[in-house]
Amino acid sequence: MHPAEAQPQDRDHYTVVPAPWVAGCSDIGTRHRTNQDALCVAASSRPTKRAVLVVSDGVSTAFGAEHASLVAVEEACSVLIRALAAGGSAEAESFNSAFARAHEAVLAAGAHEEPAACTLVAATVADGLIRVGSIGDSRAYWFGDDGVSWQLTKDDSMAQARMMLGMPREEAERSLQAHSITRWLGRNATDVNPALVELRPDSPGWVVVCSDGLWNYASSPEDLAAVFEGAKQVSGNPVELAESLVAWANSCGGRDNITVALAYCEG
Repeated sequence: MHPAEAQPQDRDHYTVVPAPWVAGCSDIGTRHRTNQDALCVAASSRPTKRAVLVVSDGVSTAFGAEHASLVAVEEACSVLIRALAAGGSAEAESFNSAFARAHEAVLAAGAHEEPAACTLVAATVADGLIRVGSIGDSRAYWFGDDGVSWQLTKDDSMAQARMMLGMPREEAERSLQAHSITRWLGRNATDVNPALVELRPDSPGWVVVCSDGLWNYASSPEDLAAVFEGAKQVSGNPVELAESLVAWANSCGGRDNITVALAYCEG
């Protein structure tokens, strides 16, 4: 298993397709001058289907955000690929190692300048089991063919903190500094162990990881599931589906970089 594309030549818009059931797409959006998101995806179909999906969003207020996100996804993807190759599924220790190595890579990338920072979400698919780790506000979802939709991650953000205190989602996401993240990798980070979750689906469906450039326009799992279902009706081909989701976000305004990676799991 190898990453589909570790160093995209043009980050304004690119797709990766490591296997027929896995794909990803990243786009600069309509308002940014650089793409500070990054994507690394790997997959194999033999002897069993396994995949690694990693997305990072560079913190734009920190120097070198676009480079930070790139080294973070490459390092995390590499660690998780080795974990799948060694044991069939990536255990919690593998995710902790992947995020620690990504954090170190981000710090090293800014060693001669002000250190950068980024979010990171990673998912592995192996032997019917989905594992997800996250820091920041990049997200992972499950959209089942049976209509079940779940947000698998919880944001490390001020909006999420206010929601946990009882504030309604819409009000929290409109509140002051709602998108300020409370955990990250890189500059001044104090906790780089990811929040972990696992899922063994009962039915086929899709695992989706994305940056906030996508989910900002459909924040609740139900809303994004409806967008996903509409895109899937046009094409269930993974790369076309990823492209369609990115195009939808751009049609909504594209005010941020947009990145999505997805894999179809047969359950």
